[in-house]
Amino acid sequence: MQRGLASFDIYVIVSELQDLIGCYMEKIYQLSRDEILLRIQQKTANQKEAMYIRNGELFCRTQKSFDTPEKPSLFAMTLRKYLLNGKISEIIQHEFDRIIKIKVGKKEGDYTLVCELFSKGNIILLNPKGIIIRPLIKQEWSSRIIKSGEKYIPPPSQINPFHLTWQEFQDITSKSSKDLVRTLATSVNLSGLYAEELCARAKISKKTKTSDLDLESCKKIYDELQNFLSIFKQRKFYPVFVKKNSALIDILPFPFVSYTDGTSQATPSLSKGLEVLLSTRETIEPNQIKHKKTIEKLQRQLIQQQGLIEEFKKTIAQKKLEADLVYMNFQACEKILLDIEDLLKQKEKNDAINKIRQYSIVKQFDPTINELVVVISDGKKTTLDVSLDFRKSVSENADQKYEESKKIQEKLKGAEQAVEQTKHKLQTIKEIEIVEKKKEIKHERQWWFERFRWFISTEGNVVVAGRDALSNDIVVKKYLSDGDRYAHADIHGAPSCIIKCKDINDKKLLISEKTLKEACVFAASYSRAWNQFAEASAYWVHPEQVSKTPESGEFVPKGAFIIRGKRNYHRSKLEVAVGLITIENQEKLMGGPTTAVEERAIKGYAILIPGTTKKSTIAQKLAKQFHVSTETVEKLLPPGDCTLLKTIGFDGV
Repeated sequence: MQRGLASFDIYVIVSELQDLIGCYMEKIYQLSRDEILLRIQQKTANQKEAMYIRNGELFCRTQKSFDTPEKPSLFAMTLRKYLLNGKISEIIQHEFDRIIKIKVGKKEGDYTLVCELFSKGNIILLNPKGIIIRPLIKQEWSSRIIKSGEKYIPPPSQINPFHLTWQEFQDITSKSSKDLVRTLATSVNLSGLYAEELCARAKISKKTKTSDLDLESCKKIYDELQNFLSIFKQRKFYPVFVKKNSALIDILPFPFVSYTDGTSQATPSLSKGLEVLLSTRETIEPNQIKHKKTIEKLQRQLIQQQGLIEEFKKTIAQKKLEADLVYMNFQACEKILLDIEDLLKQKEKNDAINKIRQYSIVKQFDPTINELVVVISDGKKTTLDVSLDFRKSVSENADQKYEESKKIQEKLKGAEQAVEQTKHKLQTIKEIEIVEKKKEIKHERQWWFERFRWFISTEGNVVVAGRDALSNDIVVKKYLSDGDRYAHADIHGAPSCIIKCKDINDKKLLISEKTLKEACVFAASYSRAWNQFAEASAYWVHPEQVSKTPESGEFVPKGAFIIRGKRNYHRSKLEVAVGLITIENQEKLMGGPTTAVEERAIKGYAILIPGTTKKSTIAQKLAKQFHVSTETVEKLLPPGDCTLLKTIGFDGV
């Protein structure tokens, strides 16, 4: 079940909870950040039941067992303090909104637990005077503040369809520019699912433009709405699960005619039936929410643009037809226009105006507002109301229609281009969503060197470098040991680089000349030289040559070191590669010297050199190839703009 609870669902749930009035609040738990469990002692049977609340999403009855926290949260302790052993005196729906109020009587008066089941939601405890004791979440809007000590103000009231008169309904539909289902869902406050059901029951297409409805159709929908509401007023609920291919897709208060591709299975209660959703909660990541909202926005935009194109096409055809009919009825139109021309010259015009209004083809004529509408036909079945400018000739009127058609034709071209752009954006965002939904590289083990910049040399040595001044200090002070080597670019603003004389499993491994050269390339490529040169010098030294102790009168800044003695220089070409490698059956993305990445890449790799393309753009392209996040790739790239020199082993990007 993908949808949230609608106001009609809340209506049914509250109706079913009335048997809990008079029961006592026995235990209260906060199961997680947004889950509350209220255990109730039934007044008749020696049976315990609970009300489960998932903030902003779900409210149901349950007898399910939960793992409760050993130590109660502050919010749970507050609820216990004021509600435990209190008698439930009232359970109501606030107006026709997605808000449930549970009143619990104590000696000093009724406390109210407000459950807001919309948007981000909230669960709020009020004292008998309606002042907030504590909310689950502090919130603030221009119209209301939800925090301790404030008077509780509910959100602005929505239209209550149960109180909607025929005249009010007619006004809403006549003023709406949306299609029928959207008008019913938002302006009449039915929500999407129930609006679709009403359209199905009225047997009127949900896509019908509300402005196109005639009075009879509008009245039919209103009458069907009253029949629909009577089911709720009379409590004729027959809750059902809706399943498709054995999978639960919805829970309804009674069978819907709009569900044609699912099977129904009866359940005794909607509020208890919702219990099945307790174990099917989906965790939606922020990036998925962002993608979903973007896709929905683009889809709405596409529908509007496609609707606009259809309107343009209709208008173009209409204007051409009007022009054709004007020419086909040239003589009749000319006679009227000539008579009006004579009329305008007269002082007393009333008789002449009435005479023109008597012409069989004149539908409307009012010279005071420059209005002339004639009814003309093609001599067959096509008849049309056409507006004419009575100050122009027949030919000028027809030409004006053709000209209007051409102008709209230009607008049509622009609209069609906009549709293609929207489709492209939609396809692009869906592709990104697919990539990010693919399993991110999960590392069962995080290696110590992953805290820093790192690579594994062609011959297996672990090489690490700092990302900033702090990590430069850590790398040297904590990880530079006897037998290791230290490398650094011969430029200010370069990382401290450590070449370990060990492999990833801490086994002794000699440091070869090739590994030292790779480390120098690594140190140079991830330095400020990347933004300035194509090549740079880097050097390596022994551990004992690296010191943090300055000479007298000197100062060594954070992340910097004093190098004493001979430096072994290497002229390094600025170039890095990024590829997917395997470390003990785990896939990891590695950035480093091309020779090292080339040796270890299991699928493909990309080679980068200094250039003019933004790092973020390169990262996005590579992220799609490696099926990882853009952030993961960006951390491996040098500190500046790049050029993608070439890719090996996968499609070019």
